[in-house]
Parts: sequence; C-alpha cells; structure tokens
Amino acid sequence: MKSFFNRILLPVVFNAETKGNIARAIGLANDLGCDLHLLHVKTFPTFLQHIKNLANQNKKTDQHCEMEMLALVEQFRVHMADGLLLTSAVTTGDWQAGLKKAVITNYIDLVIIPRYDSKIVDLPGGYIDVNKLAQHTQCPVLTISNFNGFHWQNIVVPVNDFLPLRKLTAATFLAKKFDGMVHLLGQRSNTNTIDMNNTVYLTKAYQLLRNYTKVKVYRAMQKKGSVAEDTLDYARKVHADLIVVNPGKESLAGGWFRRWMENYFPSKTNIPVLTISAPPGLKDR
Repeated sequence: MKSFFNRILLPVVFNAETKGNIARAIGLANDLGCDLHLLHVKTFPTFLQHIKNLANQNKKTDQHCEMEMLALVEQFRVHMADGLLLTSAVTTGDWQAGLKKAVITNYIDLVIIPRYDSKIVDLPGGYIDVNKLAQHTQCPVLTISNFNGFHWQNIVVPVNDFLPLRKLTAATFLAKKFDGMVHLLGQRSNTNTIDMNNTVYLTKAYQLLRNYTKVKVYRAMQKKGSVAEDTLDYARKVHADLIVVNPGKESLAGGWFRRWMENYFPSKTNIPVLTISAPPGLKDR
C-alpha cells in the first residue's frame, strides 16, 4: 500500500515537554517512513506578557530561538531512520497562519498537535483552530493529549451520510501498519430517509474495506446523542486508540450553543483524534 503520510510537522514551543515530544514524533516518523519538520512560531506578546518578560528578563530574540532550534535538530537528527530528514524553521506571527503556511510550503501531510485544551488548541503564545487548519490546508491534523507513543489497535471511524474516502484510506493505512482493527460506526436517526442513507454508506464503507483491503473491520450503529457524542461513547467502550473524524458535526459535541462555547471534540477525551477534511467539493458535514 502506498504511504498515506510522507512528511510530518510538529510545533515546537521550547518548554519542558519539547524534547520528549520530538523523541515520540521521531518514533512515529520512523514507523511511518516520514520526514519530520519542526516549527516554532515566535508570536507577538501582549502588553501584559511584555511586562512579564521584562520583569523576568526572559525575552527570547529571533536569533536565540533559531539557535535553540538548530541545537534540537543536531541533538535529534541521529535518531531518524536512515534516509529520513529532520528539518526545522522559526518564523514570526501567529500559530494559525504560521502552521498553514508551513504545511503548504513544506508539503506536509500530517500535523501533530501534542497538547490541546478546547476547540482552539492552546500552545504557549498562540492558538490553533484544528478544524480550520484541516479545512484550509486539506492536511490531516492529529491532536493528542497523552503523548506516550502510538499503539493504534482499535481505530474508530464514524460513517454517516456520505462515503468518507479520505478517512477510510487513512484508517486503513494505519490499521495495516499497526496490525489494528477499523471500527466503522453509523448512527441511527429518527428520520427514516436519513437513517437509510446512513445505513447505505456504512454498508458501502464496510464492503469497500472487506473487498479491497486485508485489515480487520467491524461495523456498529449508535443512537444516543450527537454524532461526536455517539462516536466518543463507542470509542470508550472498545478502548479505542484513535478516532478519525471530519471537521463539522463529527468534531463538535453538541448543538449550536455548545459550538459557540467551543466545546471541541478532543477536549472530551484523552483518545488521539485525527481530523481529516473531506476533499474540495465535498462539504464537511
């Protein structure tokens, strides 16, 4: 099977967790046969942050950040598998724009966010809206809370009113790589037409994986709450190691009010979440 991932991007914030995060990202890069690109975005401090920096005398210059980044590359380059590259960049601005530009200019096909807080992922000095990043770049974004390695034996993929080919391709690739199982999850509804559509596409997805791949696959149906809530409930039942979702209703645990309150899906769970946007022309729903 052709590799679904070839080049990974990891945000670097120069804190106590940085070296551990790089080491674990290198472990995944080696497993997947990917190059790894490290990015630091030096954000403009707010007035209060500026005062705090002056008081603590800990303001880092652009040159200092670049030197610190180069030192990390030198330290960890030897841990990359033969033939794989470890590169880096330091830029100025905000994390959202910086990541978007880096993904496009460096041909990134997987972004790893090792820490998240709510709908907008909180990094020291900046914020990342994972849904927008995935949609604007068409690049999968992996949000992960406990960055302790990757053992993806149970991968949950919600399937609703269309055939999510990019999600299925990524899940199949990872299941084959880690000898895991893909759990296809449909959702029952109160409307017969919607229920029939959901069942049709769940069946199509199941048949596609059964007929054209060698990965273990299981299908199930849920109906308790929103798509995100049902997915999370099922993922906990099967002790999922990864959930693969589209931006939109699969990534938001609740209705409009909860959405406005930024009740983003990954904040509800410690299970890693891979957000993959549907191809252009297919609405993320």
